[in-house]
Amino acid sequence: MGADVKGLVDIQKHLRDLASNADPNTFDKWANRVGTTAKEICNDPGCKRIKLIKDEYGKLKFQFADKEAVDCVIQAIKTHLNSMPRTQQVIFKRIYYRT
Repeated sequence: MGADVKGLVDIQKHLRDLASNADPNTFDKWANRVGTTAKEICNDPGCKRIKLIKDEYGKLKFQFADKEAVDCVIQAIKTHLNSMPRTQQVIFKRIYYRT
């Protein structure tokens, strides 16, 4: 009799994801990470082409100066997608596939 180690690893990852999803700062952390990577890809350290703005309700929004800036964010999402907790993956996949 043996245990399915892959299944156990998946369950442990899912439980960690649930715990991190309960933290309201998790999305902000990933949005900032994607934004930082996108700015590096687009060579935009001065934030002139890609801006990450938090509105009065606490929602984070991206603002783009041009189509290439949008492409940089899409590439950054693709870079980080598999590292994100599942809930964030769902959110960022919607952004990724909408464009």
